[in-house]
Amino acid sequence: MRKNLITVIILAICIINLVFNILLVFVFMPSTNKTNKLITDIAEVLDLEIASQSSGETGFDVSNLAAFQLEQGNPINLASDGSDKIHALQYGLTINLDSTANDYQKVNDNLTASTSLIYDLTRDIIANYTYEQVIDVEVQRQIKEQILVKLKETFNTESIYSISFYNWVAQ
Repeated sequence: MRKNLITVIILAICIINLVFNILLVFVFMPSTNKTNKLITDIAEVLDLEIASQSSGETGFDVSNLAAFQLEQGNPINLASDGSDKIHALQYGLTINLDSTANDYQKVNDNLTASTSLIYDLTRDIIANYTYEQVIDVEVQRQIKEQILVKLKETFNTESIYSISFYNWVAQ
């Protein structure tokens, strides 16, 4: 009788163990699947980054840049910041062109003939900012991006690679 009682207890413990194992599988499986998916996604992103870095395409060659420099223009009055002071900005502009682009020569000639248009475009964008904004480096980056987009749109080209400011003086 004693052996049968021990056998029944062992059988009950085995069944309880089986129920707990089944419960563990159903509780931890969804989170394990989510974790596995996250790890797979991260591995795919890392593979993409490694593939893009090791591919034969190295990006833009800086030696292909041709600078079109505009002299430092007239001061631009900045937007009012609520004080009684009038602030102005004076700067020089360099437009960097991709000399390997198909329309490089045409765009270069158009830029040479349209310097007053370029000054007007930049003045329209910069005049919307206050003194406090134009001395902020992040805002200067935004201004560059806006001018770059406007120049590409105006001259209908992708050969304009970037722009740079020099002698950026705000008072």
